[in-house]
Amino acid sequence: MFDVKIVFLSTLVDITGKSEILISVEEYYNIQQLIEILISKFGINFKQIMFNSSGNLNRYLIISINGKDIRSIDNLGTIIHQGDEITFLPAIAGG
Repeated sequence: MFDVKIVFLSTLVDITGKSEILISVEEYYNIQQLIEILISKFGINFKQIMFNSSGNLNRYLIISINGKDIRSIDNLGTIIHQGDEITFLPAIAGG
């Protein structure tokens, strides 16, 4: 087990009450498993930002590991490694 740094930006700071946290994960955990931990910790509002009504990852959410978008790696299956910094950035829309 090891800790990873999680950074929350935008509206996720309001939902979590934090801009960053450390979360302990098992070796070979992926982003999907991390999100499940975070949903259990932060609740339904967090889940609604992560996923759309069809249960797919919200396309207006950027999740990056060490600055690289997970969609360009292995999406929700992207493996987390010790020392990684994972950032969650929900897009802000306006009009």
